[in-house]
Amino acid sequence: MDPLYRFEQEGNACRILTPAPPRHWYNYLWNEDRYCAQVSQMGHGRSYYLDAEAHMCQINRDEARYVFLRDDEMGDAWNIGQGPLNTPVEDYACSHAIGCSTISSRYKGVAASWRLFVPQRGFHEVWTLKIKNAGDISRRISVFSAVTFHLDGFSYPRYYEMYRTMTTRFDPDLNGVFCASAHPFAPHGRYNGFLSSTEQVAAFDGELSAFCGSGSTLTLPDASACALFQRPSVVAEGKDCTNSEGALFILGGVLQHKLMLHPGEEKEIQVLYGIAETVEEARATTAAYHEAGRAERELAAAEKAYFAKYQSLSVATPDEKVNAIMNSWVKKQVDFCIVGKKGVRDNLQIAAALLSYRPDKAKDEILECLRHQFRDGHAVLTWHPYDDTRYSDQPFWIIWAVCRLIRETGDFFVLNERIQWQDGGEATVLEHVKAAVNRLIADKGRNGLVRIYFADWNDALNITTDDGAESVMLSHQFCMALRDLAAVVDRAGDAGYAARLRREFDILKTAINDHAWDGKWYARALTEDGPIGAQSSKGSHIYLNAQTWAVLGDVAPPERLAAVLAAVDGMEHDFGFPLNLPPYPVYDPQVGRMSGMLPGLFENGGIYCHATGFKVLMDCKAGRGNKAYETLKKIMPDSEENPSMQSGAEPYVFTNCYSPHPAYYGKSYQSWTTGTSAWCLMGLYEGILGIIADFNGLRVRPCLPSTWERIEMTRSFRGADYHITILNPHHKETGTSHITVDGTAVDGDILPDFRDGQLHKVQVEL
Repeated sequence: MDPLYRFEQEGNACRILTPAPPRHWYNYLWNEDRYCAQVSQMGHGRSYYLDAEAHMCQINRDEARYVFLRDDEMGDAWNIGQGPLNTPVEDYACSHAIGCSTISSRYKGVAASWRLFVPQRGFHEVWTLKIKNAGDISRRISVFSAVTFHLDGFSYPRYYEMYRTMTTRFDPDLNGVFCASAHPFAPHGRYNGFLSSTEQVAAFDGELSAFCGSGSTLTLPDASACALFQRPSVVAEGKDCTNSEGALFILGGVLQHKLMLHPGEEKEIQVLYGIAETVEEARATTAAYHEAGRAERELAAAEKAYFAKYQSLSVATPDEKVNAIMNSWVKKQVDFCIVGKKGVRDNLQIAAALLSYRPDKAKDEILECLRHQFRDGHAVLTWHPYDDTRYSDQPFWIIWAVCRLIRETGDFFVLNERIQWQDGGEATVLEHVKAAVNRLIADKGRNGLVRIYFADWNDALNITTDDGAESVMLSHQFCMALRDLAAVVDRAGDAGYAARLRREFDILKTAINDHAWDGKWYARALTEDGPIGAQSSKGSHIYLNAQTWAVLGDVAPPERLAAVLAAVDGMEHDFGFPLNLPPYPVYDPQVGRMSGMLPGLFENGGIYCHATGFKVLMDCKAGRGNKAYETLKKIMPDSEENPSMQSGAEPYVFTNCYSPHPAYYGKSYQSWTTGTSAWCLMGLYEGILGIIADFNGLRVRPCLPSTWERIEMTRSFRGADYHITILNPHHKETGTSHITVDGTAVDGDILPDFRDGQLHKVQVEL
């Protein structure tokens, strides 16, 4: 079988070699102004903008972003990325790179490429179209750039749909189609779209039924036809755009350029697509790209901005696939996960991974999450859209993330910063953290474990039969939080509070071991109807997270550790670790939503990769480097046992879960936006490589696959750079390390906290 892809540019680009992978493979391109373009291997995808409060402006509808080519003499029509016309093309390739995506192909002697990127600043994307006559006769080519205008995505009263307020017109000074909206409830003024070009437009359409034809199988609410881009009548029937302008329904922008190409001649067109507060702003944005070389300079600046964010953390291992994915792609994925996401639990986990390479951004996100905590210690699930359903685990993530922030930065003064409460007033960061501790203590139930309320980390574990049900996983996590916070406040000078936290740790640990241990592993939850996820339970008998966090939270005593690890090992699947086994065959109100899914899908026995990421760190804590590496490889993109041809997922980013259900076997549901990326980044850099931020410096505790003999990595930490070489000549998984820094031996396993802006060379030998 021919390969589907290959990595290029030292792993910073994935070159897709077929226009029809198992499903669309996307790249995401965005800037700090929060404009984002999702780009598939054929070029289509969502374009959208989020303001600082996460109000969405979904610019296009149905991911419509297309370029059509037509030979005006022969009548042949095709797309550079083959779809949606699906006319077969030759020499197809799509390069999804960190800073741009480029699609290229050849059709009957016409070579064409389409490059898309989002500039470092602004509210638009730039398309560079290059059309070359590679034949020996002159060609007349029409190029049609086509998009929809949707401009929706925010809340408004019933019957105030955005499409009722929109008009399109061609603006000569813009040299493009401008779509204006006049929505009375728009949260900001940027709900106007435009499609423009730096080259003379021969014809245009702003009413898509004129371009695509009136027939359709899809309708808008008032039964108007939705555009059919699969076979637009203007393109297919050899016609020119109709110069239509419109209002109300199927609005969009189509720009037609007519090119005369002599043999060997190539022409370049810049097309801009985006939003603006006014047509004057859109004109000014477009005018800037009339300047020769502007697009190349803007792309170079955008690429530089991406790599500047990611260069402070890198690795070179004996595994080239690990290098390709974990050097830039996973950091880009983690970085993207927080774009527009407004959830306390999710953002805190992503911020924890960002700490190792974007600490300032991570700090901002952590403090923002604290603003959505209530004075009683709990927090909202999401603040946009607002959802304060009582999930029990938000206080844990607050404590955990603040402790990690201090270990990374060494800045104890952050504990004194004042942050607002969700329900009014403000308090110091330390008071926020203490409120979270008090909330979890107050939430203890009949067995002394923390109650689960609607759900904990597992959104789908909704115990409907017992309001007092307790979460074993969250109780494990709270143990970790108590231990970590005690170390922080001890360093901050509050020995009395640290002692109280350690007493609470001992009390909770004892309660868990007294009530949640079933003889072979830990139950997942305790209810008045019996335990969930225990040997005696109906349905599922074991849950992964109840075991992994027992180790991570220092709950499992030494005499039980071997049994816990054996229980986890017994759950292993070819492409990861199921969340629970066996899956629930039918709905059970005791566990709620997860049991209502098909067995093997999502939380009901699915391979939840996010949770498998927890397991990687558990293995490292237990000194099992080989197991950690094997586990990471199972959920890596395009794994040996579950290749992308089977899973459908992109081969360069992590996915949320894989399914063992026979009818959906191995397939992935969602990539890019998943916390799997954060936990796998931490699993490699902190777990396997063992480079961990600590109060006095970087702690070095590798837990390696025994086959790895040499690893090199870079890590920026508190203003200094560390180039770390780990040598493993004796093929160990763990062991006492001999460490030198700049040629001088170091006692213990802590690298000095230099803070001097210099590069320091570190050698570690197991």
